[in-house]
Amino acid sequence: MAVFFACIILIGIGITILSLILMLYEKKKLHDYRIDLKNKKDQLINVIEDAEELIDEMNRFSDYAVTQIEEKNNTLLDTISKADLRIQKLDSLSGEDIILNVPEPVLAAVYDEASITRILEEDNPNNDNKKSDHQNKGKVLTFDIKRREIIKLAKAGMDSTEIARILNCGKGEIELIARMGR
Repeated sequence: MAVFFACIILIGIGITILSLILMLYEKKKLHDYRIDLKNKKDQLINVIEDAEELIDEMNRFSDYAVTQIEEKNNTLLDTISKADLRIQKLDSLSGEDIILNVPEPVLAAVYDEASITRILEEDNPNNDNKKSDHQNKGKVLTFDIKRREIIKLAKAGMDSTEIARILNCGKGEIELIARMGR
């Protein structure tokens, strides 16, 4: 019986040593999540700093784009006002043969609605589908005439949706031109 108890004791000691070895292995294998949390926090801070830098860069670029657009808009408005002055001078001198330093090709490029329709028909003589599409869209307005109409209707108090429906233009285009007219 003593041998039996000795075997039981030896088996118990072996199991205890084996469990201690397995516990040490598990402890070594366990991962410290505090280190991972610190690394993830540092990565998140870096991402936030990069995002803030990108936002600053985008703000600088948008400021640049806005200033460029404003400069081009001012140049365009100056050119339009000069053209309006020339048109007014031409209208006032319509009965006379005096021309205001305007080159011949520019004067020849002024068309009335009938000549525009004739030119469109000459360009597409066999294509009746395009002609019907063109007629469905409404009359063709040049940019200057369209701009004046939009500004006039906006000052009269019409909504941009109504103006877009009347002139057959996009609502965004109407709002942009109305804001530029102010």
